Amino acid sequence: MNKLAQYWDILNQSIYKGERLKNNLRALTHVSIVTAALGLILMALNIASRDWAMFAAAANTFVGGAACWYCASVLKNREVAAVIPTVFCAIVFTIYAVTGLGHGTAVMWSLLLPIGMCYFVSVKNGILLSLYHCILYFVLFISPVRELMTEHYTEAFMTRFFLLFVSIALFTSIAMVQYHRATLVEIAYSEQLNKEVADQTKVIRENAERLARLSEEMVHTLAIAIDAKDRYTNGHSFRVSWYAVALAQHLGWDESELQALGNEGLLHDIGKIGIPDAVLNKPGRLSDEEYRVIKSHTTIGGAILAQAEDLAEASLVARHHHERYDGRGYPDGLAGEQIPLHARVVAIADAYDAMRSDRIYRKGLRVDIIREELVKGRGTQFDPAFLDAFLGMLDTGELEDIAARKAFGLADVLPHELPHDE
Repeated sequence: MNKLAQYWDILNQSIYKGERLKNNLRALTHVSIVTAALGLILMALNIASRDWAMFAAAANTFVGGAACWYCASVLKNREVAAVIPTVFCAIVFTIYAVTGLGHGTAVMWSLLLPIGMCYFVSVKNGILLSLYHCILYFVLFISPVRELMTEHYTEAFMTRFFLLFVSIALFTSIAMVQYHRATLVEIAYSEQLNKEVADQTKVIRENAERLARLSEEMVHTLAIAIDAKDRYTNGHSFRVSWYAVALAQHLGWDESELQALGNEGLLHDIGKIGIPDAVLNKPGRLSDEEYRVIKSHTTIGGAILAQAEDLAEASLVARHHHERYDGRGYPDGLAGEQIPLHARVVAIADAYDAMRSDRIYRKGLRVDIIREELVKGRGTQFDPAFLDAFLGMLDTGELEDIAARKAFGLADVLPHELPHDE
């Protein structure tokens, strides 16, 4: 009994999950359509033969098939779809057997029940229905009640049919129980494998996010180190990054490009790390040699970032953000679209923040003066299409809003006091 209870517990565990459930609903739908079609054909034949008892049975076959189709195909409710054929087969074949419909031959269709119910509906339903019919046929064909059945069946048919049905039901039940157990093992293995994959994917995702955060923190740290070199432009790299990203958004760039451009803006002046403080923070006019040293921050920055494969575009921005659209910039004298796309955007944001910020030798310029200077550089210093979009943002006050809104977060990022060589 304990063994039977264990098997019953196994059969109560559904094997219809995920893709297997979809496939089973599809199979039930097809079987239901075939059953309903068979019912219609039998109805037509019974009308032709004027066998109204068999016509009623055929009509029930059609109704049962149609109902199962509706539950499996339309409602997608497998539980109800499984109950309908089980109850239908129990009732209909009981009527077939007791009344001897079709001159006693209708009951022979029940030989299909064990394998059909086990495979398409469920092993549990198939075994229960098969057991019910074994009992039914025993009562009708083996017990003393068989005397009442001789009107419809021969003695040989009743004995042989009962043994045949019991044999089919027994062999089918054993085979389908093994199939059910093997399927449960397969499902458990698949779920365990999926769980392990999900766990590993989660670890990989967390590591990727951690690396992304670390990368972002490193870029921010480098930007702080860059700005710390110049006491008068603290936060310059961050503001250039904000303005460049805002401009790129207006130009319709996608999210991945915006994220890359933000980091490139933060690192565009990284070459200043290699410029002596005495030159970088000199309050007076620079000599030609000192100006040459200042300009070298582009080549220094490009060389530093070129060491990292993932920062190839940032290296180009660091090297070329002082190129001019007319080809008179530095370090390589590139012109027009020869200048890398991101560098042309950063160049505008860089020039705007440079004019807007207080410098050693002057206070930040008024917005109207900044606008005049930017317009003068249209097509000579700056990409005209990019500049027009930037001027639109300047005229609407969007740039000032960005600076004011983001300054609060920047105050928490930047150190309050930066060391400088006196």
